[in-house]
Amino acid sequence: MRRGRRAALAACMVLAIAAPQGAALAQTVDELYASGVKARQAQHFDEAADLFRRALALKPDNADALVQLGFAELGRDHLPAARDAFSRALSLAPTYRDASFGMAEVEFRSGNLDAALPLAEKVAQADPGNADAAALVGNITRAQRARSGREAKQAPAAPVPEKKPPHPRPDPVAGLMEQGRRLRAAGKLPEAEKAYRRALRLAPKNTDILVALGLVVGSSQRFDEAGHFFDRALAIKPGLLDARLGKVRLAIWQGDTPRARALVDGVLASSPDNVEAIDLDGRIALLEADYTRAGQSFQRVLALDPRNAEALVGIGDVRRAQGDDDAAQEAYRQALAIEPGSADIEQRLAVPQPRKWRLDLGSEVSELTNGLGDWTDSSASLAYRLTPRTTISGRTRVATRFGHTDVQVEGRIDRAFSPAFSAYALAAATPDADFLARYSIGAGASWQVVAPARAFGPLSLNIDARYDNFANTNVTSISPWVQGYILDGRLGLSARWVHAQDDIGTRADGYVLRADLAVAPRFNVFGGYADAPEISDGTLVPTRTVFGGISWDVSDPLTLRASIAHEQRPTFDRSIFGLGLTARF
Repeated sequence: MRRGRRAALAACMVLAIAAPQGAALAQTVDELYASGVKARQAQHFDEAADLFRRALALKPDNADALVQLGFAELGRDHLPAARDAFSRALSLAPTYRDASFGMAEVEFRSGNLDAALPLAEKVAQADPGNADAAALVGNITRAQRARSGREAKQAPAAPVPEKKPPHPRPDPVAGLMEQGRRLRAAGKLPEAEKAYRRALRLAPKNTDILVALGLVVGSSQRFDEAGHFFDRALAIKPGLLDARLGKVRLAIWQGDTPRARALVDGVLASSPDNVEAIDLDGRIALLEADYTRAGQSFQRVLALDPRNAEALVGIGDVRRAQGDDDAAQEAYRQALAIEPGSADIEQRLAVPQPRKWRLDLGSEVSELTNGLGDWTDSSASLAYRLTPRTTISGRTRVATRFGHTDVQVEGRIDRAFSPAFSAYALAAATPDADFLARYSIGAGASWQVVAPARAFGPLSLNIDARYDNFANTNVTSISPWVQGYILDGRLGLSARWVHAQDDIGTRADGYVLRADLAVAPRFNVFGGYADAPEISDGTLVPTRTVFGGISWDVSDPLTLRASIAHEQRPTFDRSIFGLGLTARF
């Protein structure tokens, strides 16, 4: 009979994986980022670009996601989109080598060899062991030599000039300025810079040329040089509005939001109705996550200039950040109608709507030694993302032990107060409890102290606390823990301290160590060891556990998991087998 019951339970578990402890959450930035990296490494570039854009919709200033998006767009051969992603990453982290390498690759593929070479050489010099950078330098150098040879062969003989009657010559400065403007609009920054520099040699005191050069050079991530051009313009014309606005943009590109805010507030104090200054105010408010102010600024721009596409894009960005993707799409479509063919707007429109629901199903069977029979523990969780920062979830748990069955229900709310800090609270109840807590309350928080980087990070400090009320006792537990990632985010390590105490003063302490490894783009393994107390029917039971498992991302919305653990207790041993799934929709 026991074997038949085990077979039936095992058959039921094929449909689910043991869900991790805690209520299910909607996809976070880190989850989207990790899935995107796996997809890109598997050369699923369309899927990777989708995942990174969704991560950026939640955290627009994530330089790592921007770099990964750039490489995904390179994989799709979307050079303008890749250029935009790498440029935005460099504006946030000017020394980010991968972003510089990606920009060099974009320039090389675009045929801008003179711009590509210094970028690639800078990466190769900073990291002599980077074989990809060294190879790119070689490819660019060979392409330059080949181009020089072709141009020498194809150069036609100089024609004999035909004598024409003298006529008034057009202003060369105006022609070069127009040429630079067109090249900059087309994304050809090196060529635009050359045109502006030629104009500057003809008119070294022309502040319009100095501001234009500052904007082009700043867009190329040469921030110190860009600031020098703006300062030269201000030295010639103190208070020049275009130069002051250029310095605001420069602060935004450098990721210095407080400085950008101070500068734009100064401009608005003297020019309160300047459309560009108001638009920049909205952009800065968006970076500050002040969505009310951002929306008001963009609406004010539209009141002054109803066909301002940048303001419409800003409104779309605000609505997307607030979780209203339908309204965001409508704003982007209106902007595209004003600027048909805009790659930047089309990229925003291409981002699919985020999945707001998450379902977790899991089931475990435990075999006990000493003829004590089996335990089962199954759960179903459903989470809904109310806003990009708030998720609510409900969970039902059904557990059997020694012929008794308990049904527990739980509610939970998670809130991200900033990109680096989040917290949660939960409450659970078990009607007619036999061995589970009659009711429980809990809370926790997570603080990212180190942002993601290529070699190390993110690093988070976390804490969980819980109070359980049993029929005969109450137990309070607290568990601070730290989690970090290395190897480009492929290996995660965590260490948890566990402290528990009941209402008569009995105390127990222990620890849990765990490692998570991405062995393939869609395949992960985990394992660990615990020497920590378990709360069993209100009793603090010392346990030692070895555990491990796998997870397989069948697709972006579906993940399957399996786990196994062996637990040693003072009176018996316990072997645990679990299966489960996570579905996002």
